[in-house]
Amino acid sequence: MQIIELDLHPVAVPRAYATQIAQEGGGARQQVEKSQFLFVEATTDSGLTGWGEISDVPVSESPDIDTLKEQLSRLLIGRDPFDLQQLHADLRDAFPFSAELEFPRLVSAGADMLCYDLQAQAAGVPVFKLLGGSHRRHVHVSWVAFIRDDLDLLREEIREKTAAGFDAFKLKVGVDIDLDDERLAVMREAAGPQANIKIDPNGGWTLDEALVNIPRLARHNISGVETPVAFRDSKELAVLRKQVDVPLIEHVMTADDAIRYIRDESLDWFNIATTGCGGIWPARNIAEMAQAAGVGLLLGSTVEMGPGTLAQLHLAASIHDLTLPSDLIGPAMYADDVLETPLCYQSSRLAVPETIGIGGQLDRDKLTHLRP
Repeated sequence: MQIIELDLHPVAVPRAYATQIAQEGGGARQQVEKSQFLFVEATTDSGLTGWGEISDVPVSESPDIDTLKEQLSRLLIGRDPFDLQQLHADLRDAFPFSAELEFPRLVSAGADMLCYDLQAQAAGVPVFKLLGGSHRRHVHVSWVAFIRDDLDLLREEIREKTAAGFDAFKLKVGVDIDLDDERLAVMREAAGPQANIKIDPNGGWTLDEALVNIPRLARHNISGVETPVAFRDSKELAVLRKQVDVPLIEHVMTADDAIRYIRDESLDWFNIATTGCGGIWPARNIAEMAQAAGVGLLLGSTVEMGPGTLAQLHLAASIHDLTLPSDLIGPAMYADDVLETPLCYQSSRLAVPETIGIGGQLDRDKLTHLRP
């Protein structure tokens, strides 16, 4: 089987509300009102059609569509979708990973998803079967609340999600500790005493600030702190971990990252994602490293749409132990989706797709309607 044709479909989708997170190193990032996506469509010589999602492309990294199509065509046309290890090596050469840029990892994740979709269709199985089978039929999801100054809006959001069955939450913090304290109190009151709540400063604190802020916020019974300090230094995280009682979580994007964090005993849990690691295959490898080292796992997100979330669900299904609820809220954060049948959250959970391939059907009318 070989890929013989490739196309790109750009999409722009408004978010349910303007979202904001802390800026790494201090301050606040600009609000995000709309997200850009690219959907990669490929056809094989056996007549199969596969899809990959390049998720939530940062405006500052928006590519020229024609140039990207040429680059991906060179990488994918003529390739057997099962030739995944070599594809990832070639992707790294064409789109080198860096700490400063998200786009190379997003492109890699989209190409990886596309190949898994075609592999699974050729085998007549869901993608998780190619990953060794499924450990679960549903994935526990934590609702993510972004930074908003209006406490009433936050209260309304959490009450609405609690009423819809969510029992796990993540609160974005890191810009104003006094406001964060108030917001966390509101979230705890609205979600109830039994809800699982973790916080995410997005690297908005220094080490000294984290040493003060984490104990202050811990009185709200938080289950973990994600990206507590800027720039994810393994030794600095190890110092912090020894001095606070709340478990630490960090995004782990490469095997080299994983080795450093394991060596320095920096973290309690790894946050991995198809989008952060560059695809299902590299994320699955990092998951094995974490579990061999006794480090917990959860799935993070760059707020994918439906197809990208399906890829995440297959990855989640293949992992033996997901220690904390994962952050797969993308389909509920957008005003529309490209799936014919949108994903449905039930009691804070998403079902693992059991249909052949990645699961779900893309709606070509929506791809056209949502084109920028």
